[in-house]
Amino acid sequence: MKRKLISIAVLAALAISPVLAIGFGYHVIEAKAELDFANGIFPLSVDYQFNFPVPDIVDGSSTEFAFRLNNGLDFRTLRQDPDTGSFYALTGGAGYPQDYMTVFDEFNLFYNQGFVDDHITIGLAITGRFENSYERLTFLRDGINEGLFWDNEGNERFSGSSFTGAPELKGNRSVFQTYISALFEADYLDDRITRRDGFRFSSYFRITGPWMLLNDKSADFIYSSNTVDLAVSFLSFERESGKSWFSIVFDNSTTYRYIMGSKVPVYIQGGNVWGDIAAPNTQHVITNKSSLTFYGPQLTVDTYPALSVFLNLGWSFGKALNSTDSARYNEFVIVYGAEARLMLFNIAQLYWQWGYVTNPVFNEEGGLVSRIGFTLAL
Repeated sequence: MKRKLISIAVLAALAISPVLAIGFGYHVIEAKAELDFANGIFPLSVDYQFNFPVPDIVDGSSTEFAFRLNNGLDFRTLRQDPDTGSFYALTGGAGYPQDYMTVFDEFNLFYNQGFVDDHITIGLAITGRFENSYERLTFLRDGINEGLFWDNEGNERFSGSSFTGAPELKGNRSVFQTYISALFEADYLDDRITRRDGFRFSSYFRITGPWMLLNDKSADFIYSSNTVDLAVSFLSFERESGKSWFSIVFDNSTTYRYIMGSKVPVYIQGGNVWGDIAAPNTQHVITNKSSLTFYGPQLTVDTYPALSVFLNLGWSFGKALNSTDSARYNEFVIVYGAEARLMLFNIAQLYWQWGYVTNPVFNEEGGLVSRIGFTLAL
């Protein structure tokens, strides 16, 4: 455990190091390290932004012209056959390791304009993303050198593959993709950390194809996502300082995402239900996440314990993306459970989650899953 904590400190320091080179006008959005003891996952990322000095065009609302950069490390699982795009869950598994890791950098040059005291926001952006994928860090553990991309005899596993099912892994597994993006948001959600009331609607659109400048042609899709967030504080006992002794908050988030295209990289597919449990990669995916959270006491504004019970649903339907299969799918997944967490100064978070997976997609084996984790965000 002590060695793990030392590792957390070292990797967090590496995440923060780009901040030292940031000049005037930059600010860090998030530097994040996360450790999931159950699965051995350790993502690491830094998200920072430069705001160009522009005047506010609309009185009482903000005008934002900025450049944002997010870079880090992501751990993934290959869920579709690279040659045909068929779902491994339908064929009984791949027969070889399916996990891999990806180093990514994503830049976003965007213009956002607020209206109605910033309750309404519209935005346009030019976005680009670089990725390079590798074997997992456990590739050579215990002398075993079999991985996703190389077999145990040192041969390239997918030599000559079309990579229909995983277009971002073709060739040297390095891609550079550019997009045009648009945003609309109506935010009437009053979020006071342990008390939330109101609603927020957000709509996001992204398009790319071979016609985009500086695009290596490894992505070709149209993506849209619409989310409605609702929150109600049922009960709140406040102290004279404004902090709460105890509160109960209900949250509900519903997202419908639609994708069409011949090359859809994994990072844009969405459909996550809980943890690494996701709805299949089809044209249409609807997810709904409901939770009832008990907060308190609020020791400082951003230090508090919390206990949540949740019900997450995922519905995936339509044709499979990145696939030669013309069949139509209709799959549903349900996860319910609980989470206990302790937030410390809005920087560190300890959590313990329990989730029961029922009615899993493609009749995969369900059951109880538990996770103990730690996140650090600076």
